[in-house]
Amino acid sequence: MKLSKPQNEIAQDTHRFKVAICGRRFGKTYLSIRQMCYHARLPAQNVWYITSSYRAAKMIVWKPLKRRLLDLRWVKKINESELTIDLKNGSSISLKGADNYDSLRGSSISYVVLDEVSDIPPEAWTEVIRPALADQQGGALLIGTPKSRSNWSYDLFLQEKTNPRVWKSWQFTTLEGGFVKPEEIEAAKQDMSERQFRQEFLATFESYEGRVAHTFDRTTHVQSRPYDQEVVWVGCDFNVSPVTAVVAVQQGEHLHCIDEIVIDNSNTQELADEINSRYPNSKIFCFPDPAGSARKTSAGGWTDHTILANAGFIVKAPRRHDPVRDRINATNARLRSADGVVHLTFEPKLRHTIESLEKYTYKEGTVQPDKDSGYDHIFDALSYMVAYLYPIRKRVDTSNQLKSWGTKIY
Repeated sequence: MKLSKPQNEIAQDTHRFKVAICGRRFGKTYLSIRQMCYHARLPAQNVWYITSSYRAAKMIVWKPLKRRLLDLRWVKKINESELTIDLKNGSSISLKGADNYDSLRGSSISYVVLDEVSDIPPEAWTEVIRPALADQQGGALLIGTPKSRSNWSYDLFLQEKTNPRVWKSWQFTTLEGGFVKPEEIEAAKQDMSERQFRQEFLATFESYEGRVAHTFDRTTHVQSRPYDQEVVWVGCDFNVSPVTAVVAVQQGEHLHCIDEIVIDNSNTQELADEINSRYPNSKIFCFPDPAGSARKTSAGGWTDHTILANAGFIVKAPRRHDPVRDRINATNARLRSADGVVHLTFEPKLRHTIESLEKYTYKEGTVQPDKDSGYDHIFDALSYMVAYLYPIRKRVDTSNQLKSWGTKIY
């Protein structure tokens, strides 16, 4: 099968897991069929094609796949009801739907294509498909158009950064695919919003609307920096599952986050022990939830703040909660101030913190953060620290206030 230059680049790459995020009409189905045929050319291979549903799989790829295999004269038997094609060399290609992924358990597969991966539940990959590839060390092509950064396809796209020996990612626009004329793409601009056009034709991951940390940008704020651990600053959130903390160092006016702690089904004492075990020689300042001055979680009746103090930490917290909006504003201001300066960065290993900054949003149609999302705890831990160290100062203009004779009004 003749491939375009971008398609050929993906096909010839030797990484085990490939993630291709492409614009509409890039030629994803054509590439998928080519990859399945390429791997099924070897004897006794079990190759799968999976998309959002069984019906969608049949509609997208069944007819062109049959036509291609019949043209190659590889076909031994076609099962129309199960959407499976057995080949003369003992291999088979099967179409599956991810809408009932539990039914796919127990199989061993040698290669798989996940098409329109953004519409497939992530559990289908982690709980079923990835384990099914293990015994044969099978490979995968995960391909589709992007959705927002909150979609798991964005996490897949970033796998290359953490495991580049196994994962490889590409991002191609519709125009780069070579199958749609430029004038057609220009015409599409007239019918779509700017955000829709970028997502569907330029294959960009759009920021999730209504993000709490709206000034955060992974490419700017995630960076490795040299640092020492003589003094560390720790923001804490006293949740039970998980209990969370973000660890940072100060570098002048800059705050660089170097570590995160996330412990399920835990308590403040376990958090304190974990911090001390990681930073035994550091002077530790702790910035917890103000409610911890009264909240008691230990068997001995100690408050959360007392537990932290007894662990040797210097506890810093306001007497009462700052307004949530002030903590959010303080954090956004450190991420990027009004003059464009960045004062808050993160080591790349802080996976949970970075995910929270990208995916923690307001409830739709409100200015209330979505506490049911699960992304609030580690953001709160970070914001308690940031808001205490760098509070939003409310300036009052007194230039127009009346003055009494012989006195000043302050």
